[in-house]
Amino acid sequence: MMYCASVVRFARLLALAGLTLSSPYAFAGRLDGAREATALGKQFVDLSAVPAYQYAGREKEDTGNYSLDAISVLVFADREGSLGNTDLVLWVNSADKLGGLNSAPELAQDAGLLWDTTDNPSDSASTTLLTLGIEQWFLNNRVTAAVGKYFPGQSFLISAYTADNSSTFTSKMISGNPAASFWESIGIGALAGYWGDEWLVQAGLVDAQATADGLDFSSFGKGKYAYMLELAYEPRRSDGTSSLSALVYLVDAHDDLKTERGLVGQFTHEFGEQAAYATFGRYTVKSGGTGKTASAQDSALPVEHGGFVGAAWNRPFNRENQQLAAAVIYGQASSFRKSQGFNNQYGAELYWKFQPKRWFHVTPAVQFLRNRDDELETVLGLRAFFGFNKMWAGSGLLAQ
Repeated sequence: MMYCASVVRFARLLALAGLTLSSPYAFAGRLDGAREATALGKQFVDLSAVPAYQYAGREKEDTGNYSLDAISVLVFADREGSLGNTDLVLWVNSADKLGGLNSAPELAQDAGLLWDTTDNPSDSASTTLLTLGIEQWFLNNRVTAAVGKYFPGQSFLISAYTADNSSTFTSKMISGNPAASFWESIGIGALAGYWGDEWLVQAGLVDAQATADGLDFSSFGKGKYAYMLELAYEPRRSDGTSSLSALVYLVDAHDDLKTERGLVGQFTHEFGEQAAYATFGRYTVKSGGTGKTASAQDSALPVEHGGFVGAAWNRPFNRENQQLAAAVIYGQASSFRKSQGFNNQYGAELYWKFQPKRWFHVTPAVQFLRNRDDELETVLGLRAFFGFNKMWAGSGLLAQ
């Protein structure tokens, strides 16, 4: 993802404060290694493979997919002062469903679920450029500006416990956002941010209708954008991370969808010895974003507003390199989905992650969801993660 503002804010703030968290889960997101590298002014490469499988017991249907990711940070210049670091960030993803199994959207449809049980919707092989951006830091790393292609759902509202279906929850309500369309508006745009001692303000715009796997300049030129503005409070603490964020957004009317406006609130709070425990949550409310025609309603997001609240136990029962977490989920169906027989959906997800090696972890999980027929659907899941990363010091490629 592009490294403006929130993509690196946790690593940046920790580096500025001189803090070190001993919890192995202080960072849990897919891009956290790259965030750390950017904060330290180091080169970085990260390769990973994530296969996953889920089985819906009532419907007796299953889904499986895999994701391959390559992430790299190239530091052109590592500087302090009024003109700070210059970085380039690259993220390429390749994904597909496994064999003849259902895709995640197919499973959700067959099981009568309002949103997908995983945030990987692939039904055929695809390779996508998720991020290619250049960022420039200013004023002793308190101001940043960046341009390029980026993933808003991985740039705003960052939490170590959500929005990462390769390491934490898989439900799209937590690992994604089925209520806010800006979240997956992956396209060309710009970001800028400012850090105070405990406050962050960041803003961005991005192409709201990009569909190309690469750089979609023709789509960007149509002038239909998503606009985001986030204010976050992150007090300095030596025993964990606390953050409280509010984000307002606007998505221009485009293609067959009407203008969308929304507000998202999120919190994360770690506590206990070495951040042994955490609570977190996010909720989205919006208006608009509906289809202009009956046929376009199918492409509109299924949730009018919704979110989750959860808790995590790091190193449960004094077992290092494990994490136990649970969250309750709620989403109000859009008026169109209600006309199709869907009700407001609620449920829960529980997972237990085991990481016997630095490069490998496995996560069994279970979701309990109220389906379209007011019955309880139980979705069992198993996910593995294989990864390799390397960080190294290297002089910047530009003159210091």
